[in-house]
Amino acid sequence: MRKIPSTPAPHATHPPAERGTHGVSSPSPADRARWLALADTALRMGATEVVVVESEILARKEQAVIKKRIRRTVQQVRGQSKSKQ
Repeated sequence: MRKIPSTPAPHATHPPAERGTHGVSSPSPADRARWLALADTALRMGATEVVVVESEILARKEQAVIKKRIRRTVQQVRGQSKSKQ
């Protein structure tokens, strides 16, 4: 028989003083709309060719938005690192 520990296991990523202090920012309404459209398409029953094509289009749009954000972040980081040199 396996014993259950009386004290909970320590949280691996945050020290006790920081637990619960890191919030997740809420997504923008535009992000929510895109994500819901993608979820609606993905959750439809009986994936026909049309549904698959629709979901691919929505997924590619989402990928484009993510890539754009990553590029913007990379440009900002590069600019900051050049200014510090």
